Amino acid sequence: MPEGDSIYRAARLLEHRLVGEEVISVNGSHRAVAGYGRRLVGRTVDRIENRGKHLLIHFSGDWTARCHLKMTGSWNVYRPGQAWTKEEGAARFVLTTPDSVAVCFAAPDVDIKPTPVIEDQIAHLGPDLTADEFDVEEALRRVEASKAATVSDLLLDQSVMAGVGNVFKSEIAFLLGLNPAGDPSLLTSADRAAIVEEARRLLMVNRELPRRVTTGDRRRPYYVYGRNRQGCRRCRSRIRSGNVGDPPRVTYWCPTCQGTP
Repeated sequence: MPEGDSIYRAARLLEHRLVGEEVISVNGSHRAVAGYGRRLVGRTVDRIENRGKHLLIHFSGDWTARCHLKMTGSWNVYRPGQAWTKEEGAARFVLTTPDSVAVCFAAPDVDIKPTPVIEDQIAHLGPDLTADEFDVEEALRRVEASKAATVSDLLLDQSVMAGVGNVFKSEIAFLLGLNPAGDPSLLTSADRAAIVEEARRLLMVNRELPRRVTTGDRRRPYYVYGRNRQGCRRCRSRIRSGNVGDPPRVTYWCPTCQGTP
């Protein structure tokens, strides 16, 4: 499932292959390509960055492509003429340069606009948890000001901190012993600081790993996520899962370590 760590890695891959290259064609099934893709042909890829779960490709002349993979998307880069590993029909955005073919598969959210328009679209995002420079005080201020109904909603709110998705949400709540359905207004100052610290730690560690791990053991990568009815790695109680938050999202927790929503 794409989250801030995997978007960081995708951005670094595209950065390595595309920056400085001239765009020779733009294709794909997303409506943004039909509307504005031709505007990118002939431009140079200036830089690539990730902002939370958004990947931004900046072009000469102040144009930007923004992609959000949601739960289904992925990026692959091929050499011209190389066989693709996924079906061509799933290609939503295809950027071709003389040396590379970058394909965004199955992404539901793609936009191509002048850079200021794209910047306005993502201006609400909180501090990026995978950024080299992370404003801890700003993140903490946003946690304290949040009106989220549950701890799960707080962790997923990209306007608070950008990059946490469903996997990290469940794992962070477990590691901190927080009830995922708990009321954020009841969190202590120490709880709020721990949320920021743990989210930052996990995203930074995982941005460099080829496969996401929260336990430190690649053979058993998660404490609770995806482990419904299996034994808790701390107390051996059975992990539970259910829909938590608004809108409801599948969440995993230990009823002994965290309480029952």
